[in-house]
Amino acid sequence: MDERRRLTQNLTELEQQLADLRLQYEQYFAGVEKRAPLRARETLERQLRQLTRRPVMQTELRLRLQNLSARFYSYASLWERLQRQLDEGRQQRGNSRPLSRTETPTSPGQQLYQEYLAVCRQCQVPASLGDVGQIERLLEQQRRKIEEKYGAVQCSFRVVNENGRPVIRAQIKRP
Repeated sequence: MDERRRLTQNLTELEQQLADLRLQYEQYFAGVEKRAPLRARETLERQLRQLTRRPVMQTELRLRLQNLSARFYSYASLWERLQRQLDEGRQQRGNSRPLSRTETPTSPGQQLYQEYLAVCRQCQVPASLGDVGQIERLLEQQRRKIEEKYGAVQCSFRVVNENGRPVIRAQIKRP
């Protein structure tokens, strides 16, 4: 039973490390961080290899380990593909999509998401907002609420560090 508890704890820690690594790579590809988190990636990969070499008798833990390993290698192939596109000049940091000939500037939602990731990194907390689409939906909801309350006003948003937590604040300007 002690071995099962130890393995469960290891898997939980590895899942958290994978979530942190994913956030670090998002920040790297968003242009917030200057270097890819290669050491953290190598450490996590080494730990996963060591665990997968051991025979795991409990079906639940074996499937959890296989799932974690599959997610890691799926992310790793994505990160390699994005890095290759950066190296070849087909994508630039700060964009989550390949460049086209008619390039449009980044949307306010993308810029705010990059600010949000930077503040999360500064506060050393995991990002609770998953992607740009989620933050854009959140901003649209807030704009509607502000318009209902204040009428026709211009509003912009910014991310601030409030007591060690990233918070999105609205700034209202009357026309």
